Amino acid sequence: MKGNTMAKNVVITGAGGALGRLVVKRFLDDGARVAAAVRDLKKWSEGDGRAARVFSADLTREDQVDRLMEEIVSALGSIDVLINAAGGYSGGAPVAETSAEQWDRMMALNLRSVFLCCRAAMRHMSRDGGGVILTVSAMAALSPGPNRAAYLVSKAGVIALTRALAAEGKNAGVRVNSVAPSIIRTEANLAAMPDMDAAKWVDPVRIAETLLFLCRDEAADITGSIIEMPGRL
Repeated sequence: MKGNTMAKNVVITGAGGALGRLVVKRFLDDGARVAAAVRDLKKWSEGDGRAARVFSADLTREDQVDRLMEEIVSALGSIDVLINAAGGYSGGAPVAETSAEQWDRMMALNLRSVFLCCRAAMRHMSRDGGGVILTVSAMAALSPGPNRAAYLVSKAGVIALTRALAAEGKNAGVRVNSVAPSIIRTEANLAAMPDMDAAKWVDPVRIAETLLFLCRDEAADITGSIIEMPGRL
């Protein structure tokens, strides 16, 4: 990605979420052609990114992800960048009290979706001469604690997948990295944890800026890295 303008085709999953919306806006502002992937088109408004092309898919379903990527390639011509911003959180219970349904939900939402999207994008990038894949993991997955094992394992899986993809992508010109924030300062997190010091949390704008940097030529030598973002310590 050359210079300060990104005239590239960028796929952003979870585009309707708190982080995804900011990432869409930042990449549009930088000149990218953005394909915004959402689960429910009804939850997308043009204010989230008027210039973005919007596509809908359930990212936990193989057939829908493969169809999504084919539609994007048909519309834009290629996939140069994939940003996996889709995901979710569920915690609050020890392993002994975690249901199989809760476990499977976290694995599907945070890990299966990333695997399916990365697999489909990697196929196109390997054929077309390279690209950039970015994931969003979590700092907590690097030092797991109690009562949220399903979430932490799913995000640890994202880290392992990122490193595996980076190793596989070297010969194909595909760089793969992950950002690993601590608690992100979103409206949902502020409402859920009103007694915590949110001033120390990670500003989602900073995450968007970091993702943008990782797509630039200045980051051409970075692959297989997990960028920790602890917020203001």
